[in-house]
Amino acid sequence: MICVLLQNKELIYKMKHYRQILYALGGILLLALGMLAFQVYESGVEGRRVCKQKAEASLKSATELWVNREFDKLGIPYSFSGGEEKVKSKKRRMVLAEGEMVVAVDSIKERKRLISSWVLSSKARILLLFDTLSVDLLNELWQKDIDGIQLYCTSALVLQSELPGDRNGKRFMAGDSTLTTDKFKLGTYYLDDMYFLELTAYLSVPSPWFCADWRKNGIIACFTIAALCLCVFILLFLHNRKKEDNDEANSSDDVVLYISEKKYKIGGVIFDEEACTLTFEDKVVNCTGQAYKLLSAFIHTKNHFLSNDRVVAICGWCPQHTGIDGKRRVTISHLRTFLDSEKSHVKIESGKNKQNELGFYLFVEKR
Repeated sequence: MICVLLQNKELIYKMKHYRQILYALGGILLLALGMLAFQVYESGVEGRRVCKQKAEASLKSATELWVNREFDKLGIPYSFSGGEEKVKSKKRRMVLAEGEMVVAVDSIKERKRLISSWVLSSKARILLLFDTLSVDLLNELWQKDIDGIQLYCTSALVLQSELPGDRNGKRFMAGDSTLTTDKFKLGTYYLDDMYFLELTAYLSVPSPWFCADWRKNGIIACFTIAALCLCVFILLFLHNRKKEDNDEANSSDDVVLYISEKKYKIGGVIFDEEACTLTFEDKVVNCTGQAYKLLSAFIHTKNHFLSNDRVVAICGWCPQHTGIDGKRRVTISHLRTFLDSEKSHVKIESGKNKQNELGFYLFVEKR
């Protein structure tokens, strides 16, 4: 009885220690997952910002390429000499059939110009006057560059032209029309130095989770810690489950009393599983061979029941062997002799379990 009480105290202490380890691991895991989510989101937000910056720079290069290609299609000889003006004027002039047009330089619009070259600005304005603009090609060139920057990005462009004089302006659109809202607006830009060509770019960027840089040290560290915690959780769970199975097999009941490691009391008999001995009234008997295997199986089996097939498997016999029933009865009878059933009150009787399987029960006869 004292051994059982000591065992229970030790079990309570181990369970308390086990719970403390689980709580500590759970706290570390939650902290690691929280930091991982924060690191990934922060990296994703930065990735989206960088993606938009690169997309804006790509739009400038794509626009220059587009203007040159569209102008070359006109087949108009074009030359320019003299270079850019050294003194920046606050006004720009353009001579048309209707007369001279003057536009004041707008500092805000200047920062939004996609084409800084005066030559390319002139070419873009000529394309406008000849009514040969095709924004589809520009969007294709831009989308191709964007795909190389970030996957799952979608673009759209809207070009609004304000023709000089009394001419009516036009509106051109290319790309996914569902993106033409303020939510996806990347910015409004100008293709020429007279601000006649206003280009609005729209860009759909994936969520921060897709734009995050998973190679960052902080993300890798948090992910590693979380993975290690999960591995430890799994190992502890499997170890505890195995231990519970062993404890269930080693736990005391009305038939078998667990005394210590590998030592059990069955009625008036003490079975030392490690030493392979049976002790009864200070008499020690060696229990080996099939008798030992069966007794050990009886102790560790639920309800201390062994089916006929299980007995055959434990003894290592061939199920199709002739006379198997006789061999089983002889072996069980031999085990009863070892247990000295008359004095120890340990009985082995045939019966059926809940699955209606024939077999044998180990039990202690009440006195």
